[in-house]
Amino acid sequence: MSSGAYALLGVAVYAIAIFGLVAVRDRGPEERFARELGTGKREKRTLMETLERRLGPAGATLVRRFQLDNPARREKVRQRIDAAGRPGGLTVERYAYRKGAIIVVCGALALFTLLLGTWLSALALAVLGLFAFDAWLSGTARRRQEAIDRALPDFLDILAVCVSAGIAFRPALARVAEASEGPVREEMQLVLRQIALGAPRRDAFEALRQRNTSDGIGTFVTAVQQAEELGVPLTDALVDLARDMRQEAFQRARQRAQKATPRVSVVTTAVIAPGAVIIIIASLFASVDFSVLR
Repeated sequence: MSSGAYALLGVAVYAIAIFGLVAVRDRGPEERFARELGTGKREKRTLMETLERRLGPAGATLVRRFQLDNPARREKVRQRIDAAGRPGGLTVERYAYRKGAIIVVCGALALFTLLLGTWLSALALAVLGLFAFDAWLSGTARRRQEAIDRALPDFLDILAVCVSAGIAFRPALARVAEASEGPVREEMQLVLRQIALGAPRRDAFEALRQRNTSDGIGTFVTAVQQAEELGVPLTDALVDLARDMRQEAFQRARQRAQKATPRVSVVTTAVIAPGAVIIIIASLFASVDFSVLR
């Protein structure tokens, strides 16, 4: 490209940046009118929320057409959102807007880098726009389910103590959930809200199982349903379940440690061993008296 073309491109990028800054700062006619009257409160939004609002509609159509219009893919997206705990109030519709905004931003950057002749960077940005949000959502869901697996045994132990003390299951569940923290508390409180709104207890716990991919949650729901149907003492079931979960967690930790051993060996061989060889060779050269060889 000639210098004139670069200059025109720079002017265009500058104009787009100014227009984008004005568009992002503009909150719409309602807020402008309220600000003029002095009655409007400026709501703080994150960068992702701003991009979702301004650029999301431009890319949401593509996301709906190629991903959400398919019932099977839409259900997978909904399951990932539920497993992640609906971060930031995320829904399937907001998923389309957020991913669409990322696609638009990465697509614009990819086009800019392509005009500069760096097609490899353009390809990387295009791939990032298509898969970055899904990768983040899957990672959030995985970390949340792991947190549930870690906290659930202690939760069940305390719940078993409350039930054995004579407290009914639902008040005991509410009391332990209120005293807990993290995603286990959120999930149990959601179950209690559904029951309070009139949902059958079995359906509320089945929804808990469907929202989460944690094996511990599935086993807990099965134990509660079997205790309700067969009349099995729930306290013993909860204690046994917590003990089994701790044993499974211990086995998973041992498996991860066994898998980490070859990786540590590879890192040692690839990093530490060459460095040690270099130090040995350098020390040998430093100890040689080259003046004798002259």
